[in-house]
Amino acid sequence: MSNSLILLSFLLLVFSAGAGLSAFIVRKKLSNMHGMLFTMSIAMGIGLFAGTLMGIFFQDNMLLATVIGMGSGAIIGIFMGMFFSFLAVFEGLLSGIMAGMMGAMLGVMLKPMDWDRIIMIMFTIVVLICLMILFEVFTYIKKRNFLINILQNPFFVGPIFFLLCYFLFLQAPFF
Repeated sequence: MSNSLILLSFLLLVFSAGAGLSAFIVRKKLSNMHGMLFTMSIAMGIGLFAGTLMGIFFQDNMLLATVIGMGSGAIIGIFMGMFFSFLAVFEGLLSGIMAGMMGAMLGVMLKPMDWDRIIMIMFTIVVLICLMILFEVFTYIKKRNFLINILQNPFFVGPIFFLLCYFLFLQAPFF
C-alpha cells in the first residue's frame, strides 16, 4: 500500500466523517427521509470504495473481499443511521451491503492497469456525495458565517473540488 493510497483513504474518511458529523449536528431539524438519504449515501459511497479496494487487494479471494466490503458498508450504514431512525439504520445496512458487494466484484474483475483510475473515480464519487450532503445540511443552519457562505458557493467549491481530485490523481500510481 503506497503513501498516496493511505492519503486518499484518510481524506475519504475525513470527508465522510465531516458529512456525518454535520448531519448529526442538525439531525433534530431533518426529516426521517433526509436521515435515510444521508445514511444511504454515505454507506453506499464507503461500501463501494472499500469493496473496490478489497477486491483489488484480494484478487484471488473474492469471498474475503466481498465480506470485508459488505461489512464496512454495513457498519458505516448502521452507525450513521443510529442518529436518525430505525428505517435509516435499515436503509444504511442494506445499501452498505449492496455497495460493498458490487465494489468487490468490480475490484476483482479489473485489470491491474485500471486500478488507479477506478480508485480515483470511487474517491471522486464519495467526496461528491459528502459535498452534496454538506450543501443540504448548510440550508438548515440559521446563523451563517463567512465560511458557510463561501462553502455554499458552487463557483468556489467546484474548482476547489476539481483541483483536489486532479492533485490527488497526479499522486498515482496508488498501487
